[in-house]
Formats: sequence, structure tokens, C-alpha cells
Amino acid sequence: MSDKSLPFKVTPEMEEYIRARSTDLRVATTCEGPLLFSVRISPPKPTDRIITVGGRKIYVSAVQAPHIKAIDASMLPRCALEKKRK
Repeated sequence: MSDKSLPFKVTPEMEEYIRARSTDLRVATTCEGPLLFSVRISPPKPTDRIITVGGRKIYVSAVQAPHIKAIDASMLPRCALEKKRK
């Protein structure tokens, strides 16, 4: 896994979301595009890129890394968005 500095921006809303999680997270490739999951659901792969946000590691799929400009709310799975609205 690479810990190289990558040009990802993290929106303030997502920084808050990431800091509130109890686990590290991973941006994974899905049929809906890149989504952010707990590493319990989508374990990191050796080829992932790593960034750190608020003490949490964010693993970014090597497939998605070249295409991502920002980690934002569009990467939250629907179930996470539904919980935030309640």
C-alpha cells in the first residue's frame, strides 16, 4: 500500500463524517461509482493509495485513484445518507 501524497481534496462535510467513524475507510469501486465504506465491509488491498484524515486512514482503490479529485458526499452509500437525514 502506498502512502504517497495524492491530490485528493476532502470536503469539510466529509472530514466531519470521517472523524466521526470508528474505523478506517475505503473508497471502493462499485456499479454506482466510487463509494466510501468501512474497512470491515471493503477491506484494503495492497494496491490501494492511503491518505489520512483526522487520524483515520482512507484507502483509495488504485482503480479509482487516478479519477478522484475530491472525497465528497457523493461517495456515501445510500444507507449512510438516509441515516444522516433522520
